[in-house]
Amino acid sequence: MYIVMLASECAPVAKVGGLGDVVFGLSRELEIRSNSVEIILPKYDCLRYDQIYDLRLDYKDLWVPWYHYAVHCSVYFGFVHGRKCFFIEPHSDQNFFHRRVFYGHGDDDQRFAFFCRAALEFMFKSGKHPDIIHCHD
Repeated sequence: MYIVMLASECAPVAKVGGLGDVVFGLSRELEIRSNSVEIILPKYDCLRYDQIYDLRLDYKDLWVPWYHYAVHCSVYFGFVHGRKCFFIEPHSDQNFFHRRVFYGHGDDDQRFAFFCRAALEFMFKSGKHPDIIHCHD
């Protein structure tokens, strides 16, 4: 089974509380049970980049519809302790994920709504057809 997990955290690269541990642990357990798992995360500026192996640009020109315009994004791929992870980086004046913290802004609802829209657009444009899309918080 092919599973894509969308999350705002994944330990140890983006961890605030228990969600990061759950996403990492669940993805590992699903892979142990012969599933193919990919994780999609925001590309925060405060990620633990030292925990990402072989980080590279994977998808250069992702245009994400957002209200009356589109936001240009880049998508990176790397391994986090063996987990396959994609990191979405929007290039926007709103600086969705370049704020030196994961949460705590008045527009968090908009930031993570955009992330969900961008993750779906990335799956569509890159031809991913997961059997399950597992969403977290």
